[in-house]
Amino acid sequence: MLISRFSVQQMLLWLIVPPMAMVMLISTDADASEHKFAVGYTRSSTTDPLGGDMRYSLWYPTDVPNSVVRAGPFEFPGTRDAEPAAGQFGLVILSHGSGGSDLGHWDTAIALAEAGFIAAAPLHPRNNFHEGIHDDQRIVLDGRPRQLSAIIDALLAQQAWSSRINFKKIAAFGFSAGGYTVLAALGAERKYSRTLDHCERHAEEDPYCRIINGAGREARARAYAEPAQQIHDGRLCSAVIADPFTGPFSDASLKAMPPARLLFFRPEVENVLKAEFHVSRVVRLLKQRDDIPDPQEIVVPKANHFSFIGPLPESVGKKLAGPEGFDRAVFQEKMKHRAALHEKMNRRIVTFFREAFVDCAGS
Repeated sequence: MLISRFSVQQMLLWLIVPPMAMVMLISTDADASEHKFAVGYTRSSTTDPLGGDMRYSLWYPTDVPNSVVRAGPFEFPGTRDAEPAAGQFGLVILSHGSGGSDLGHWDTAIALAEAGFIAAAPLHPRNNFHEGIHDDQRIVLDGRPRQLSAIIDALLAQQAWSSRINFKKIAAFGFSAGGYTVLAALGAERKYSRTLDHCERHAEEDPYCRIINGAGREARARAYAEPAQQIHDGRLCSAVIADPFTGPFSDASLKAMPPARLLFFRPEVENVLKAEFHVSRVVRLLKQRDDIPDPQEIVVPKANHFSFIGPLPESVGKKLAGPEGFDRAVFQEKMKHRAALHEKMNRRIVTFFREAFVDCAGS
């Protein structure tokens, strides 16, 4: 999800109203002989680099048989605070979209844990469902990539987790503003004012520009005028990015970013971001480079921007739709379809990280 109140309004409409994708044509060559772990789950917190505390969720492999974990309105298979399985595992940080949650990609985190990865998801401060979407866009854009790195720092500082993390196998998953977060953490240089320039030229073409060209543009322009504090977390060796917001990245910065192995998803229905200005532009530019393994772009048929959020519990659906806009049968059918879509997507993500981490460990 994007960094604005407008995006939340869009979400209320698109989570409940449009048809969801039934099929995603992605080859899934997962080895049936691969061990499937049970899932441990815990919640913790660390210091936000921009001040205050930052909560995060952690899913990990365990040998303790699954029960049911209840976290907020969500229920999923696993055991809270279970003893982690022995051995070392790859680490994947999951960055949610604007106004999202550390539980927003719970099903992907579970798929990763079952496959033998540790998955950590921050609740990005000032830019989540609980706090609302912060008025200061600048602090959100500055903070997100630093918060991603802070989660890695926090885990590696704890003996219980550092002993189980393979330092050469650290990666990230990002959706929407989380995709921006991951690209920034990978070292793509940012210039925030570029987003304003883009929306002056493409106001009618990119749905996102309805946000930028609306109320608060002058305040945003003042905040974006100062140079961004650049970051490059060299511990990240690969990433999966779904329908990312890429406004602050110029073509030149994407061509010059440090190499990493990357997989991209984009929706067929471009209801929030025009792909040619965002995800497809990134892929096109990266394909021109010789030092990045062929970046893949998977188009998900009939999916829209919000299809990449994990299946939602009914209580969340009711809250989003409002008392007069909720049809239980329709909602349940849509979540069933979303679960089928995500099952295929998650298998592809697991396969990608398994292959990418072989290269990472050998570097």
